[in-house]
Amino acid sequence: MTQNFLATDTSTCPSGDDRPQDRWSEYLATAGPLLDAMGDQVRGLVAELDEVRRGGATVFLAGNGGSASAASHLTQDLLKGTYAEGAPPLRALSLADNLSMLTAYANDCGYDRVFAEPLRLLARPGDRLLVISCSGSSPNVVAAARWAREAGLRVLAVTAGTGGTLRELADLEVNTPTKDVGMAEAMHSMIFHFVTQSLRDSAADHPAYR
Repeated sequence: MTQNFLATDTSTCPSGDDRPQDRWSEYLATAGPLLDAMGDQVRGLVAELDEVRRGGATVFLAGNGGSASAASHLTQDLLKGTYAEGAPPLRALSLADNLSMLTAYANDCGYDRVFAEPLRLLARPGDRLLVISCSGSSPNVVAAARWAREAGLRVLAVTAGTGGTLRELADLEVNTPTKDVGMAEAMHSMIFHFVTQSLRDSAADHPAYR
């Protein structure tokens, strides 16, 4: 499928295989296998974030465009959505959420440094960097991942397609094996909600958190 797969003007669609309901069926048929293919990677991401919480560390998140929104949404879910009474919080911070900070670094250091520079000042041993990028090659998330690796932080990458440069830098990659950006972003959203639910359940169920 292409990115504009669902953007076709249905009022001019011919009858037959190009009907909207057939496109919907194809969308559903594509989504299931993609999610199934990522099962082990997603469970690995849950385990990494559970370790962050157990160790009292912080996961920093970054992305561009739709992935910046995904990073912001996931940050809220990890901080608030995984909390259970009596359990330690999962410390999460999106590097894309402070517009003044982001534009200051973009103006003074270049847009490719907007995540790496604040990460350099905020990160501590044991922290993680979680980068979200469908291309896997956005210069600013790559720069942040490079700095994190050099500083000894584990890098978690959520990508699509070939995984780009982040595949080489990540300690753990969750890859949606499609070049369709819209489909990849939809799969990322589903993954993040599953991760949130899993972490919330583990906090509520395990005495180790009490």
